[in-house]
Amino acid sequence: MRSRTEMDPGSVEIGFAPDSDQALRIKKLATWVLDDISKMYQLGDELGRGRFSVVQHATHLKENQSYAVKVVENKSLADDENLEALETEIDILRQLDHPYIVSLKEVVVTSKDTYIVMELLSGGELFNRIVENGSFTEAEAASLFAQILLSMEYLHSLNIVHRDVKPENILYLTEGANQIKLIDFGYAGMWSEEKPLTGLCGTPDYVAPEVLTWYEDDEHGTPYGKGSDLWSLGVLLYVILSGCSPFSADEEEAILALVQEAKYEFHEAEWKDISPEAKDLISQLLMVKPEERLTMQQLLDHSWLKSAIATSRVEIEAAKVAKQQQQAAKPSGDAPATRTAGNGAVALTAGAQAAPAVSTINPTVKKSDNKKVLSCCVIS
Repeated sequence: MRSRTEMDPGSVEIGFAPDSDQALRIKKLATWVLDDISKMYQLGDELGRGRFSVVQHATHLKENQSYAVKVVENKSLADDENLEALETEIDILRQLDHPYIVSLKEVVVTSKDTYIVMELLSGGELFNRIVENGSFTEAEAASLFAQILLSMEYLHSLNIVHRDVKPENILYLTEGANQIKLIDFGYAGMWSEEKPLTGLCGTPDYVAPEVLTWYEDDEHGTPYGKGSDLWSLGVLLYVILSGCSPFSADEEEAILALVQEAKYEFHEAEWKDISPEAKDLISQLLMVKPEERLTMQQLLDHSWLKSAIATSRVEIEAAKVAKQQQQAAKPSGDAPATRTAGNGAVALTAGAQAAPAVSTINPTVKKSDNKKVLSCCVIS
């Protein structure tokens, strides 16, 4: 079944020859193919910006619901690496259904741009909460970290590695709320034992040592996998509990040198009141060798975290029940229709719940591997 459209998809020119590989691949991503986005959405304020994309507030004209829309210029997809990155991102987003992960509504392709429509979150970034309120208490940190960890457990169960876990990519649902969602899958990758991940991708303070092997040599670095996310989680927990980065220096090169050797300290001023259990958890994640880090199961079972994990699992089950009841209560005529993309893959349904607000996309510096790894976001 072809992409849903108000016209023949072949009649919508998207900046490439109609039968070109790029045009066919881009249209295969689409839930809808239109000549103009204004037929479905009213675009609003800019919410963030990247190298080849802008995130804008958007209102669905028929639903009168607000969403966050990532707008990618089709002309940027002439670069096969950029197109492959977009294909991977959308493929991953379409697999995801978890209370602690942002949800995709649909993908709209027009003559000029490709629009990735996602739920809008209004509570702001975890980064801003840390800046505004300082470090978290251990109880607050455990509750927050349990949500983040369960989102990661879910991703890893699907063999998805996020590759850019940091406070800027964790948003609160609403202002003052404690529930979060993980966002930004632009650098996520699919892992398998036969085909581990390669290439430099991450943010200096949070990137794992094995990923940094691609920094100097973008052809012969060390292949890596889910353990790279676990390292990033260790850095993240350090930041949540102290309000500081474990790896701090004036120059990026100096930061990376500290990361490569896992050289950090629990400074007395910030850590004197933090329990040995919390420090132990961080220490067992910030190990240079991935095989020496805690596994996901060991992390979930850690004494500092176990109670918070149990509470979050109860919340997840309650959310699932509420969602089922909500869907069952809908009149049959209003049930969201399943939309089929042009490649025959089932896209997400049309009734995604939206909360008002937003993520910031940081500019990135591209540094790719030998064909397969999409891009690098080693930034300050």
